[in-house]
Amino acid sequence: MKTRRSYYGKDRISALPDSLLLEILSNLEVKQAVQISILSSRWKDLWKHIPVLSLHYRNFKSTQSFAGFVSQFFSARTTKTSLQALTFECLYYFDPNLLKRIIIYLFSHNIQRLDMTVPCSLEHFPLCTNVSYHSLTSLRLSAPQEMAQWGNGVPLSVFPNSLQFPALTYLFLSSLAFRITTDDAYANPFSEFQSLNTLIIKRCTLYNEKQNSVEECLLISSVSLVNLTISLPDDSYKLKLCTPNLCSFHFSGEPLQNLCGHNNINNTNFSYIKHVKIDLPLTIFPSILLNWFMELALMESFTITSNTLKVLDLTLDSLKIDFPYLHNLKLLKIETNKFSSPPDGTADLLLQNAPSAKKVISPRRTLRDLIKENLRLQKKFRY
Repeated sequence: MKTRRSYYGKDRISALPDSLLLEILSNLEVKQAVQISILSSRWKDLWKHIPVLSLHYRNFKSTQSFAGFVSQFFSARTTKTSLQALTFECLYYFDPNLLKRIIIYLFSHNIQRLDMTVPCSLEHFPLCTNVSYHSLTSLRLSAPQEMAQWGNGVPLSVFPNSLQFPALTYLFLSSLAFRITTDDAYANPFSEFQSLNTLIIKRCTLYNEKQNSVEECLLISSVSLVNLTISLPDDSYKLKLCTPNLCSFHFSGEPLQNLCGHNNINNTNFSYIKHVKIDLPLTIFPSILLNWFMELALMESFTITSNTLKVLDLTLDSLKIDFPYLHNLKLLKIETNKFSSPPDGTADLLLQNAPSAKKVISPRRTLRDLIKENLRLQKKFRY
């Protein structure tokens, strides 16, 4: 009969199969996973086979020690092991040659999900044009916001044109720049994404090498795109959408145009969009907002911020006009904050043509809420 001491002294975790041990290690930072290898010979080389990696510079004393660890880690990693996902974060300078080496390793090992936050110069951006990344399905790419400033007219981080991601379905881009390559000042970085379903663009700028006076425009061209979220920077620009299957449209920032633009500039029937969220500043032209309601008239769910509602309230009050839109509306959600409450009566005006629609008033998410949501998304991304 076994004594209690011998029962509890047995290493039951090391007796687990490799697949379960690798799943445990995938929940740890890579540095911690490597440190665990000293526990016993059973764990010694398992870190070389981890399929889900998380590398953060915050766990190191300096960026130099972080870079040294990263270099040694990828040099020692087993070459035959495929890689499912990588989360990589470094907010300061990182050796561009080492970054290129990492990217080559990732795509030679069939990376599926990639989340990178890293500053890099224009000539050393880690993704190369004229290369096809067949395994990648999800990409989150960000430049540190404090490192995204322009130097000598050139942005630090540029998203290349002509990339080919045939399997990519999810794309999140933050604080990058899109290069304008045409004489009519259009940037068109997404035309080769054949399977793209969800696109999120936050605080991305346009970069025009010619520095001419032509009005700049971002072209989003995708037949497969269903969900689009755009948050414009302070330096706004025009949009051209060629997204015939778009179903969900979220927009924040200062719009410079009607959705359909002028001279039939856009190839999207916005009446097909069913789910809309709009967050506009108080400084926009009221006529643009009214035009958006006309073009999005068949939406079924609508989220609007209290500031945008105030713009609408001032517009309708000054123009003394009716509101003949939103006949198909089923849900109206109003986001408020402690500095701005919705004007009385305007929400009811939005619902006058859809009396059975549900109205929900909720506080806008705080910074703490956004941090929690980001952590939740990162955890979801890793699996």
